[in-house]
Amino acid sequence: MEEPIRTKTTATAIVILPTPARYMSRLAKHFEHRVSVERTETSARIIFPDGLCTLDAGDKALTLRIEANASDALARYEEVVARHLKQVASQESFEVIWTPAA
Repeated sequence: MEEPIRTKTTATAIVILPTPARYMSRLAKHFEHRVSVERTETSARIIFPDGLCTLDAGDKALTLRIEANASDALARYEEVVARHLKQVASQESFEVIWTPAA
């Protein structure tokens, strides 16, 4: 019997922040205590057990992209990443609105 082909589900959010690289770094550090994280000055990869979140800090926005093996995992990571970003950037006012990949 053949293995079913698994397709990854993805979603992206662009969050306007005054210092995106600073908050990207804070968020990456926050997750380093629980999962593997790879980062540079302007990007990071948070490696979850069944998903991946990439962070890219631009001049005025932080782009978040989550890729997961299943839609329930994607929804869980969307909630977790948004909640933790709000914790590390609690002094800022912003929304995290996820857009599913077409």
